Amino acid sequence: MGIIAKWHLKDIITIAIISVLFGFIFVFSDWLYTLVYSILSPLGLGPFVGEGLFGLWCMGGPIAFMVVRLPGSSLISEILGAFLESGLGGQFGVTALFAGFFQGLGSELGFASFKYKRFDIKSLLLAAVFSTVITFGSALFIHGYIKLKLGMMLALFLTRLCSNLIFSVGLVSLINKLVVRAQLFETRKS
Repeated sequence: MGIIAKWHLKDIITIAIISVLFGFIFVFSDWLYTLVYSILSPLGLGPFVGEGLFGLWCMGGPIAFMVVRLPGSSLISEILGAFLESGLGGQFGVTALFAGFFQGLGSELGFASFKYKRFDIKSLLLAAVFSTVITFGSALFIHGYIKLKLGMMLALFLTRLCSNLIFSVGLVSLINKLVVRAQLFETRKS
């Protein structure tokens, strides 16, 4: 399969289903963020809440790619999921769309590094690293992290990276294995 692949209606429907599912997960994550943030903020740990949950917001794209196996599927899924999150009243509003774009773009760069031909832990790892770096770069300005001391920035970055590795690599890999085993979606052959 080359970089320019032929999309089929079933690919679009599969991405739509994954995006809707994750749109609801993103809204749940927003609620969880609000609850945990209100508990940990008085302790000075508020900034770490979003970073600790970050991987939850990044899972839709990698799962879409692992199932559909087409260039652009990760980006499209993240944007659609973020659009639904925003439309369902997620607390981040339009900012969720920007986040979804950067999350999906980072994942796409990771998968593109292997020319969209690897569907394993290595491709998920690189996708998670790229999405962490790109989204953290945007957070420097969107969330004002650029004003923080270097030690705090590094701690937030490492928390974001660990979260993304746990959710977007570990959990996505597990979910993908279950999806393949249960034959919930027909995955393309490599």
